Amino acid sequence: MTQEEIEEFKTVIARTIMQNATNMTEEQIKNIIDLVSKENKNLPLGFSNMLYEQILLMKYKN
Repeated sequence: MTQEEIEEFKTVIARTIMQNATNMTEEQIKNIIDLVSKENKNLPLGFSNMLYEQILLMKYKN
């Protein structure tokens, strides 16, 4: 990913996911990501792990 793509990725997460993830446990977040990954086989390999890590970084940074 380019630096611009990374920044856009972070912006979309902050705008769409963090409102809910802030009040969820790590296990709840992981379970939702795993469920979505299983239902969307076209996601790139490693995307769910990258998303989970980014959510946790944002969650505990604030």
